[in-house]
Amino acid sequence: MSTRDRGGAGHEPGPGGPAADAHLEMLLRLVEAQPGAAVAVTLTTVGGIVSGDLVASRVWAERWEGVVARAVGGRDHAEQVVLLPRAVQNALDPTGPGGLHDFAHLVDVTFLSAPGTPTAPLWRGRVSDVSGWSLGAPA
Repeated sequence: MSTRDRGGAGHEPGPGGPAADAHLEMLLRLVEAQPGAAVAVTLTTVGGIVSGDLVASRVWAERWEGVVARAVGGRDHAEQVVLLPRAVQNALDPTGPGGLHDFAHLVDVTFLSAPGTPTAPLWRGRVSDVSGWSLGAPA
């Protein structure tokens, strides 16, 4: 199988890394370009199978603020912890040095390879750890 077949766009693998998946990259760019957009996906990763809505990194960071705010409650310095994702988001470009996304961000997540199918409000994972994916959630 050629690099073109594996990556879809002929991106050569980086040192020790797999070729970029052009189709997944296009989905990532779609949700980043339209922050209100969400695409239901199921990802196979080195850690298992995860399903949820793929969203822009900024949307994920905003949801993170809510999750952290609920977790820390009224504790001292809670506001600094809550606003940390926004500060990071404002400082970083969602794409890495090569112009490709390093991370995928999911909300309303179900972990399909864990017993009892646990859920979580958020998931963030390296795109390079995704070995396969499909549109939609399992029935």
